[in-house]
Amino acid sequence: MAHWMEVGQDNYVLTTEGSHLNTGLIVGSERAMVIDTGCGPRHGREILAAVREKTHLPLVVVNTHAHYDHFFGNAVFADAGVTEFWAHEQCAKQIDERGDLQRREVTTVEPEMADSVGDAVELVVPNAIVRDQPVLVNLGNTSATLFYLGRGHTDGDLLVGSATALFVGDLVEHGTYPSFEDSYPKEWADALRHISALRHRYSFLVPGHGEPCTDQFVKTMANTLSTAIRQARQSLRDTPDDATKAIPILPYGPEQSRWFIKRLKETSV
Repeated sequence: MAHWMEVGQDNYVLTTEGSHLNTGLIVGSERAMVIDTGCGPRHGREILAAVREKTHLPLVVVNTHAHYDHFFGNAVFADAGVTEFWAHEQCAKQIDERGDLQRREVTTVEPEMADSVGDAVELVVPNAIVRDQPVLVNLGNTSATLFYLGRGHTDGDLLVGSATALFVGDLVEHGTYPSFEDSYPKEWADALRHISALRHRYSFLVPGHGEPCTDQFVKTMANTLSTAIRQARQSLRDTPDDATKAIPILPYGPEQSRWFIKRLKETSV
């Protein structure tokens, strides 16, 4: 069952089973903001129903990045009348150009998405774009700040700050290894340090998955990532023809370590 957590007045986090996605909700006096919509029509409807338990105000949506569990529910919200979908420009581009390729990721839990047959299975590409400058979205008596700290977990990670909470998407994941498939490891460590430095502005820091966490957790995640970069680079220098020898010394699982090494090699200048 999905459950709500309050993270300040009129700020909430909905955690759903399966992916353990954290969906944010910021409620103003005129409209409310939903942060991440789930991995397909079934998940999206579950999230929308839970949102409607909290508020019947008009909604705006934010997608924190272009991974399927954060945007495949957009069509459910579009069918419910939402017309304003926010994202970083790179996130919107990735959804538009590569979103369909992620359908295979949801074959077991969202069969309609995999077959492209049924209601609310189409891609809804964000139409309200954030670039390098922060954007203030007025919700009535309160607002949300959408901003970008550079490449990290992906090239289009968007953060959402309210009066009490900072929603950081999968730049931070609590309780599991980071996902490196589309990452920029060195820049990700820099973004994490920036998030840690911002922590004093907010009472709650909400990751894309897992419990709200502290600035120290984020700082440790950044330091671990920097250490892994040094270890992997040294190993690659020692054995340039066999990158897999770095896997046992890295602080991640074998699969994450393989992706980490691959992305480190691809993104290093």
